[in-house]
Amino acid sequence: MSMNFSEFKKLMGADPRNRDAETLRARDSAPEFEAVAAEAEAFEQRLEHALHIQVPDELLDRIKVISQQPVRQRNWIPLALAASFLVFVGAAGLVWKQSHQWDSVEAYVVDHYSHDGSRVIDQIKGGITQQAISKILARLDASADHPLSDHIRFIKFCPTPDGRGAHIVVSTEQGPVTVIYMPNTQVADGETVRFDRMHALLVNLEHGSAAIIGEQEQNIENMVVMVRNSLKTGLVDT
Repeated sequence: MSMNFSEFKKLMGADPRNRDAETLRARDSAPEFEAVAAEAEAFEQRLEHALHIQVPDELLDRIKVISQQPVRQRNWIPLALAASFLVFVGAAGLVWKQSHQWDSVEAYVVDHYSHDGSRVIDQIKGGITQQAISKILARLDASADHPLSDHIRFIKFCPTPDGRGAHIVVSTEQGPVTVIYMPNTQVADGETVRFDRMHALLVNLEHGSAAIIGEQEQNIENMVVMVRNSLKTGLVDT
């Protein structure tokens, strides 16, 4: 059965450079499919371009010098320009940092979720096919079995401290919970991270780890067994 337009849009949002045979057939099937693919590719290129913006070495030093001057002596115009440049760079790629730029896994979890965690949850409409879930996880040498796979409502690739991972939203009786799968990152198993009325539980897996993130009122500890048993990691395609 061919991929429908809704499925294709979700796939392009999660993996805009997917080039498997079924995706290419869908892309060539109609102009609207081609337009969605082209838009996703253009966004990916803009994002990569933004990441390559280099902050001048002297910029932060200049800001520090100006900020340490007495108020009446400060040259506000260069300071404002410098601050504007930093805001632009930060907005362009806050969570899309290169590997190893976070001080800790805890800092990464807070940064990642603060950037797009709640936004992703607010924008979820409908469900996602098991095929789409399998395709993304397979690219990370992983898979999701029942019951986790039955409750996944959204999945996309995301950066992690040690390479690409997956940002997953799971439906529960307490509301949506986010699971970030980090294939190449080890964590302090069972550690809790609290931030902005949220809490995250770090879980080591057979290969890699996961961060389970929910609101402080949600009992995310109940998700640990499901994630450990259903998220199969370290698989290699043959």
